Amino acid sequence: MNCPKIIIALRTLLSLFLLFSVAGLDAQIAAPDFICTRTQSGAEVLTWENTPNGCGPFVATEVYVATAAAGPFTLLTAISDPAVTSFQDPNPGGELRFYYLSYRYDCPGEVALNSDTLDNLIPLTPNILFVGVEGNELVVEWEASTSPEVSGYIILEQTPTANVPVDTVFGDTSFRLELQPGDPPPGERSFLLVAIDPCENDSPQGRVASAMDLEGSGGLACTETITLSVDQAAIAQYFPPTGLELFVSVNGDAFTSAGTFAPDAATVTYAAANDGEELCFYLEAVLPNNLGRARSVEYCQTVAFNQPVRNFPLFGAEINTAGETILQFGTGVVQPMNLTASLLVTRANGQTGVLDLPGFMFTGGVTVIPPLAEPIVEGDLLRLRLVDDCMREVTTNRVAPIFLTGISILPGRNTLNWTAFINELNGPFTYAVDRAFVTDPAAAAGAMFTEIAAGLTETTLTDNVVGEEDIACYQVSASYRPEDGGPDLVFRSNIVCVLPRTEVFIPNAFSPNAVQSDNLTFRPRFSNLPPADGYSLSIYDRWGGLLFTTEDPSAGWAGDSQGQFLPAGTYLYQLSFRNSFGETVDRAGTVNLLR
Repeated sequence: MNCPKIIIALRTLLSLFLLFSVAGLDAQIAAPDFICTRTQSGAEVLTWENTPNGCGPFVATEVYVATAAAGPFTLLTAISDPAVTSFQDPNPGGELRFYYLSYRYDCPGEVALNSDTLDNLIPLTPNILFVGVEGNELVVEWEASTSPEVSGYIILEQTPTANVPVDTVFGDTSFRLELQPGDPPPGERSFLLVAIDPCENDSPQGRVASAMDLEGSGGLACTETITLSVDQAAIAQYFPPTGLELFVSVNGDAFTSAGTFAPDAATVTYAAANDGEELCFYLEAVLPNNLGRARSVEYCQTVAFNQPVRNFPLFGAEINTAGETILQFGTGVVQPMNLTASLLVTRANGQTGVLDLPGFMFTGGVTVIPPLAEPIVEGDLLRLRLVDDCMREVTTNRVAPIFLTGISILPGRNTLNWTAFINELNGPFTYAVDRAFVTDPAAAAGAMFTEIAAGLTETTLTDNVVGEEDIACYQVSASYRPEDGGPDLVFRSNIVCVLPRTEVFIPNAFSPNAVQSDNLTFRPRFSNLPPADGYSLSIYDRWGGLLFTTEDPSAGWAGDSQGQFLPAGTYLYQLSFRNSFGETVDRAGTVNLLR
């Protein structure tokens, strides 16, 4: 390659610089400016520019030669003409030779300096560091050629048919090329370098390098994380980097670091994307020893992924009088529209079940589940599970309804016990007890309840109902206050009606002719009628023949059998019933029929 006009201009400037510099030196004879060597017709042609010295008469320009860079050097020739600026060394064997120049002046006591030492080889190839993209420019960086005669560098772009010169750079190791509309994409353009010297020698072409391309995927549909593919083929052309650093711009803001990665990473990831953001990325290969950073092309995209299902608290559960399960849950997070929900039941016996909840709505904070084929009982634990359309799921904390039991231990004193309120969440809760009096337990659901205790932390209560003739029915409620604020939430137990303790009196005689109506028939006298379920009363004669039987606790025997009056005498009875504790009581004995 030949750029003689620019080279000569630079050499002239350098000579003027040396002239003024040498003028300030004492006791030194400046050396010639050894420009370059070139091989011509088998001989080595040395070229230099003379450097003025004013200390005394010029004697000769001396040329020294050696076959090794470290010498020993010998005097090849002494040129007495001060205007000569070149010399031809025949070098018949074509061996590698090293040269330097020195002046000899008649200046006693002054030291003659030596020029640079140059060999007779062409310049060494410069080492390209990287090709990067910065804004609207392609950047080529390289290390200077180690050949001292190198005066500049030619930037070549590799095309499918040829290596096309782009520009020549002097006095620098960096080149910037402004991108123009219609240019090929930056990642598809490749460059290489050639070093040149003033003798029209050029180095072998260096390695080819191109800018890192950058492609990405993710941040769409069900994939939240953006994965960027690293152009390792381009990185392999660079001076080996020590690492990679990712930069991101969000909605047009300045680029900031988004993480560092190993230099051999095939992909890098960005997990902080938010739906709707406009993101742009570039990657930098970090070269060691502050040699620079190779920046990739930019990759931009709009984030549009499906929002994931998010954790939420399940506050509690209750079973209403219709057998429906009512769940209350927190709605303080935004959930995606498309969700499938299911109820997870862990039974007291350790078995588990799953019930799909079609039509579940996350808004409102309450869902009502129809009665289950296998009802929820004491010890069962409930959870909600939500699954989004990307099959991501969350499962709530466990909750349990309150189950209440009651019993009459003594006449007029009812003892209540209930299971603890469970929701596995932080936040205080207390219990309250409501009571209603009814004549028929079947009507308890519609009765008017009145609070008889509140602020309880225990799970038991004894209630005094001495003197009350009606049946006492009860319901317990847990009042829970969520840790993050909001109104108290109330969860109610089942309704329990406590029947008075069942006492029985069995007469030992009766008469169908009695004056008092209570003595006309034989029947047990109960403090409160036991349930018909499990009740039976049977009458037998002395030989064990069945005369009468009933399952109605209010029915009695009138001393007859099959429509015929029986004679006075002693008869046998058998009685079986369930008391207010639910226990089966059996009695047997005799009764006297009087006429």
